[in-house]
Amino acid sequence: VAALPAAFAGGGTRRWFGGRGESQRAEAQAARDAAAEAFYELDTAQRDLKISIETINAVDNSPRGRKAAEDFAALGRRIDEVSHAYITAVDSHDLDRDDLEPSVASRARTELTRAKDDLVRVKGELDRFGQGLGPLLGSAETQLARLAPAVERARQALLGASNALDAVRAAGLRADELAARLAALAPELTKLNQGAGKHGVAETLQRADVVLRDAE
Repeated sequence: VAALPAAFAGGGTRRWFGGRGESQRAEAQAARDAAAEAFYELDTAQRDLKISIETINAVDNSPRGRKAAEDFAALGRRIDEVSHAYITAVDSHDLDRDDLEPSVASRARTELTRAKDDLVRVKGELDRFGQGLGPLLGSAETQLARLAPAVERARQALLGASNALDAVRAAGLRADELAARLAALAPELTKLNQGAGKHGVAETLQRADVVLRDAE
């Protein structure tokens, strides 16, 4: 006599359901996968945009720059809310368990679909915010691209002036004006060497331009 499945034999713990039950499970699992993809896309977009905000903050301390940082922080709080709801929905339902009830699968699908929709909605808000940062980000990136070359040109100009002073003195000539000018630039060189991390990008660029002009 063929053995009966455990669910009908009386001693088994596994509950079998097919048809509609398995369909509910499959739909819930599909909702879980879609929510996971939406969560990943939102997380990636937030990380990318954080780099843009940090770039702007390094350069732009204007009201527009500060507002961009504040708006991004507010978006971050909304992202935390929808991410928490998604994680809670995932953790609340084991969709791979053998004895998953169709009603539980249906409820899980509803919660995961709602979580996915919220993730997608906030991702849309984040994308629109990022598009609006274009002018600020472009300006910040331009200034950052100028920073290292400008500082290096200023240092080379100071080095050239210092070498010229040494040559004049070696020839037994006086160069009081050049010596005084270089002495006045010494504190500016110190600040240049301290870098934009201490003094800001805009101030460092301005200082490099002044040093270059006065050293030539």
